[in-house]
Amino acid sequence: MNKGATFQCSRCGECCRHINLIPQLAEFDLGDGVCIHLKSNLCDIYSSRPEVCRVDMMYDKYYSDRYTREEFYCLNQEVCKKIKTIL
Repeated sequence: MNKGATFQCSRCGECCRHINLIPQLAEFDLGDGVCIHLKSNLCDIYSSRPEVCRVDMMYDKYYSDRYTREEFYCLNQEVCKKIKTIL
């Protein structure tokens, strides 16, 4: 995977429906785990979304010394799968 690759999000919105699992996003929680910025299954602040919501930025800033980009994306895909089973 080349450095210019980006995380491929399916845009299901499930991560935005379970932000109660991410302490850094507590201020965005409607009280039921759903992000206040989730509108019609999309983020209405996407271009200015929090750092923790940016997989590529998180990799570059915090995890590039621990994982390859491909490994980090795989880990994130696994989390996506787990979140989808919460339904």
